[in-house]
Amino acid sequence: MQVKILECSNSDYNKLARAITEFNFANLPANSSNSMMSLGFVVKDAVRGGLLGGITGKLLLGNCLSIDILWVEPEHRLHKYGSQLLLALEQAAKANGSHLSQVDTFDFQALGFYQKNGYTLFGVLEDCPCIGNKRYYLQKKL
Repeated sequence: MQVKILECSNSDYNKLARAITEFNFANLPANSSNSMMSLGFVVKDAVRGGLLGGITGKLLLGNCLSIDILWVEPEHRLHKYGSQLLLALEQAAKANGSHLSQVDTFDFQALGFYQKNGYTLFGVLEDCPCIGNKRYYLQKKL
């Protein structure tokens, strides 16, 4: 058989995504994907309605929470909104069957914040995103 490596089209991407999803489902317990969903919370100024921060995540296979985004405007970070948002997301995930939360953060982001909120380090990727930086991987049992 002769093969060639080509750039991936949108159609190819969709076929690959379906194939790995089917493979994953075939190798996990039944119903392990029943609660796959996106979750998110925001904190807003009650008077002006402005967005002060927010958090988003997904319940993945086996209902593991994967945190995507956590952001609080710098001038509001001492009000513990980040911890409140994190707790709200964890509680929603747990209510939907999640047993574990995972997140990654860079050395210039929020390692200490996640550790203060009960997350433990399980991996470090050196020279990411740039040479001299680190990407930390953390987890927390819910």
